[in-house]
Amino acid sequence: MRHPTATFLPFLLPMLLPADLAAQKPGLTERDSPLQVVEPDANDRDLRTTPVVRAVQRAADSVVSIYLKHQLARRDQPADAGGEVGQGSGVILDDNGLVITNWHVIAPVLLGSQRGTELEVMIKLRDGRSRQAQVLTSSPKRDLALLQLRLQGEEKVKPIEIGRSSDLMIGETVVAIGNPQGHANTVTSGVLSAIDRSIRVRTPTGEPREYSGLLQTDAAINQGNSGGALLDITGRLIGINNAMAMGAENIGFAIPMDTVRAEFQKELIQSTSFTGAAHSPWLGLEVADQNGTVVVAEVQPGSPAAVAGIQVGDVIQRVGEHDVKTSIDYLRLFFLVRPLQQLPLVLQRGDTRVPITTTPLTRDHGAVYAAIGAIPEEIDLNLDEELVRKATLAFYRGSTARRVQIFPAVVRLRNVLPDGPAAAIGLKDGDLVLSVFLQQAFGLRETQLTSLRDMAAVLDSRRGASVRLGILRGDEDLVGTIEVKKAR
Repeated sequence: MRHPTATFLPFLLPMLLPADLAAQKPGLTERDSPLQVVEPDANDRDLRTTPVVRAVQRAADSVVSIYLKHQLARRDQPADAGGEVGQGSGVILDDNGLVITNWHVIAPVLLGSQRGTELEVMIKLRDGRSRQAQVLTSSPKRDLALLQLRLQGEEKVKPIEIGRSSDLMIGETVVAIGNPQGHANTVTSGVLSAIDRSIRVRTPTGEPREYSGLLQTDAAINQGNSGGALLDITGRLIGINNAMAMGAENIGFAIPMDTVRAEFQKELIQSTSFTGAAHSPWLGLEVADQNGTVVVAEVQPGSPAAVAGIQVGDVIQRVGEHDVKTSIDYLRLFFLVRPLQQLPLVLQRGDTRVPITTTPLTRDHGAVYAAIGAIPEEIDLNLDEELVRKATLAFYRGSTARRVQIFPAVVRLRNVLPDGPAAAIGLKDGDLVLSVFLQQAFGLRETQLTSLRDMAAVLDSRRGASVRLGILRGDEDLVGTIEVKKAR
């Protein structure tokens, strides 16, 4: 009996085997289907390439996805592979990997560092490359931050084209690109709904903050879009997406690009905005771009820059072994400098080339200096055991403790500015800061200060308020209430 399947072959053969095999082109071809595809021609693609498509094609490679991870996560994992504690978007500003995003996107990194939890920033580019990044500077008051991609060798990335936001028109088409809910390079479009909007949000630190002068759009902006690009129809960057309206649909907000550019120069490239770890470098100078050079715009009295003889108006030509041509060059190079080690600089002062050597201090030194107008130094047991022992006994003098543990270190003040908050209460060079009085449920409680890190943290938490300190001057036990400067 013939096998039943054999009867089907004559009907299948004409479809599977062409009559003239010799006439067919060599290689594999797609099996015929009853659903025939009409291949697009050039005219079809022209019709489909709308202005929105052209805008996306122009800018999409410059928008990145940001993932915050615990440092213990495996380094060989892709950027978007599990272990994340946060995500957002960013925009590439130059071909060496400078990225702008929102402060609230990377705030967990900064807050984690303060609380002893180290997070790292991983960035995924549109072409699939994943690279680590470091936080350079941030501006919480404008919700902006700068990151630096750790590129490999001579690797380059594509920067976005920056437009102006001052001439935007209500109703014009805008395009948002970002990483909402982890869906990288998501594109939405809509119109510019309004300008100069204000919103009130609760920041990652838990405090409320108002952001004003924002653009409003009905292009969908969701969680993860923060820090991404808002484009005009030409594909130029006109804003950085930063918020959506809770409980409402199609209401999103972005920081106008003119505001971003102003904040970039005024705040983001300034050393006081450095957001690295406590050991990040601090010189006490600020720079500005001027006629194609990088000029010293400010030198803080008593700072390492002032001690080294750097003057306002000096042109910075080299940092270490590297040339400096823009303030961004200076920012990148200086952030990689190691504090407390000698740093050679080359300046141009008028017609004279001036090589100098300076020693940057740490960000904690700068934080204390900015808060009270004095530079602290941490003296540990190895440096001066007798002084540390004396400070320990002074702190416990009058207590009922029979045996006490010697402090690991003590903080001494130097370079007290004549017109600063420290000088205003009579503090002098050489004074030891032993303690801080903190408000407890049953009144003030004196707590020892045994490290520069502790002192910087206390003063940072009291910006714009007062704090009571315990001081040792020689054999004198003193106390004083100091008014801590507001943060810039």
